[in-house]
Amino acid sequence: MGEVVAGASMSLDGFVAGPGESGLDLLFGWLGSGTEEVATAQPGRALRMSPASAKVVRAQLESTGALVVGRRLFDLTSA
Repeated sequence: MGEVVAGASMSLDGFVAGPGESGLDLLFGWLGSGTEEVATAQPGRALRMSPASAKVVRAQLESTGALVVGRRLFDLTSA
């Protein structure tokens, strides 16, 4: 049987907004501003980050079977 890992995050005021709405895009800017490319399941939608971050993210992605996300993140990331 597989392992289930759960996590959640939100701002201190309990509201999480998308890019350009609250500065959340600045928090996750590291996912697209580095020199190392990390492939995603979506063709043409690679992440770019520092080599150190890429190492950690690749290990996480390789051990993850599926991600369950909310509608907002789904809308922001699905092409």
